[in-house]
Amino acid sequence: MFKQDENALRFGALPLDHLFIQEYLPGAKGDYVKVYLYGLYLSQHPQPDMGLEEMARELGMEGAEVEAALRYWERRRLVSRISDNPPEYLFRGAVQAALSGETAMEADADYVAFSEDVYALFGGDRKVRPADIALCWEWVQDMGLPQETVLMLLSHMKATRGVQFSFRSAQAEAVRMSEEKVLTAEDAEAYFSHSRALQDGARAVLRQLGRRRTPSQNELDLYRKWTEEWAYSQAAVIAACEETTKGEPTFAYLDGILKGIRERSGRQANRSGSDVQQQLDSEKTENQAVRKFAHSLGFRTATDMVRKAYARLCSQFDPRIVQLAADETYRAGGDLEKTEIILERLSNQGITTLEAAQAYFEEAHRLNAALAPIFEKCGHRGTPTVGDRALYRKWTEWGFTEEMLLLAAAQARSAARKMPYMDKILESWRQNGVSTPAQAAAQQPPHAGGKQVSAQQYTQRKYTEEELENRTDDL
Repeated sequence: MFKQDENALRFGALPLDHLFIQEYLPGAKGDYVKVYLYGLYLSQHPQPDMGLEEMARELGMEGAEVEAALRYWERRRLVSRISDNPPEYLFRGAVQAALSGETAMEADADYVAFSEDVYALFGGDRKVRPADIALCWEWVQDMGLPQETVLMLLSHMKATRGVQFSFRSAQAEAVRMSEEKVLTAEDAEAYFSHSRALQDGARAVLRQLGRRRTPSQNELDLYRKWTEEWAYSQAAVIAACEETTKGEPTFAYLDGILKGIRERSGRQANRSGSDVQQQLDSEKTENQAVRKFAHSLGFRTATDMVRKAYARLCSQFDPRIVQLAADETYRAGGDLEKTEIILERLSNQGITTLEAAQAYFEEAHRLNAALAPIFEKCGHRGTPTVGDRALYRKWTEWGFTEEMLLLAAAQARSAARKMPYMDKILESWRQNGVSTPAQAAAQQPPHAGGKQVSAQQYTQRKYTEEELENRTDDL
């Protein structure tokens, strides 16, 4: 007969007790509050076709979640189930429940007994709110955990987190216990023993990072991942803490470090502290080697290109010889291509040990030093090449002294190709038995160009392009 105006229904207001805001809302889940408010609204503006499924759809929730919320408010004595088929609920306000004497703690006998056990567990150490006990009771009702197991969980949290631990953090453990089917006291003992090991391990990591506090739930979850999923030992995690000095020493930063170590090791399982320390030491040594190699090539930092080049060369040659070759090119300004040429030349000559390579370069430096005054005397520009050093060795094997070599260099000053011209002068002297400056003065030197003289009467050798290039190569 009587209906409310639709506009009044839309633009009206829902009376909500301040007591609900103060006493009930802080301890309730957000979805539970949503269900209570919508149910209170429906109780004042009934809709005949509104059931649990329709209510869940309107609130964007699952039907089981709506039922769990209603059971929660039943325990808090703000909702009463008055019919089962179809289910009907009676909503009351917080003030009404308080005035009628039906407070939140006046529930069934099991709930009352459980509440007393929780209060006894904390005694005078902490004031436990009714909302905290209601939350714990959900673990019994909704998760299927025995009351004894829940009380053991609270005792464990009190011992490991301190008496003022968050009941919300305990809920995460309760969910995990439910998933792992921790249903007996024996199961709980084993579970909490493992949990204490996690606590101790995470606390040891915090101390290594310079933190003196209890680990958070997120930190415990990370430590559990490192030690259980990634199979790191506690010593391995502690060893990795050394790398956090490069950034902010936090669990999140350490997580990235351990992830990188795991990926670089091919995701090996059961990594011990010595395994991780050995890998870190090896990587540190390699990084230092790459930086030194990059510096020798004139790079300020070890770029990705340099790292790849270094790895490629070290896969073909002794890393010590690779660095030695880079040091040699550093004298000429640093060049990756020249470094590769030097290494290829050493390989072609069968030089595969560090000692042999060092002897090769020492000999090259000695010959370069010996050729310096000859270059200056004949006016030759540039640095000695492989071909120049080969000529010098040949001349000294012929028995020519430095004085005779400088004399020949002076005579080759006007030649276009000074070293080959010197070679022909010295070859002529050798054929004619010239070994002193006086004997050389009696010989008419060949001209650098133009009219040929006797010393120029020789068969002209034909050099290939490769030979000419080798004769103009540097180290």
